[in-house]
Amino acid sequence: MAQKKANATKDNRQTVRVPIQLLVDYKADGHYLFDFCRDLGTGGVFIETESPQPTGSPIELTFTIPDSKETLKARGTVIWVQGKVPSRPDLHPGMGVQFAEFNGEQRQILEDFVRRHRGDAKPGDQRTA
Repeated sequence: MAQKKANATKDNRQTVRVPIQLLVDYKADGHYLFDFCRDLGTGGVFIETESPQPTGSPIELTFTIPDSKETLKARGTVIWVQGKVPSRPDLHPGMGVQFAEFNGEQRQILEDFVRRHRGDAKPGDQRTA
């Protein structure tokens, strides 16, 4: 049953993610690491890595939004892990991280970026840095 819940979390997200490749620095288990994310949303990020942290691990993330050059910092939790599947080269190993803490201004920057990247921006939504 735990496996079914993990799949539901992964497949039935509350927020939309956009495909993007950007470098994410993160601190986990006292170590500073960096890998690329494959998708990003207002609720979380998928970090592609051969060595994902265990489910439930707290992570401190730092990443830069490409079109604004804003560096965002957030705390999150690993909520699911995708191991390497030799018969499925389309599945990339890594971890899904759910954001837990963002300050208000940084959350707004992320929300604006996701909206623009999805093409949902409305007139007046463009932020000036």
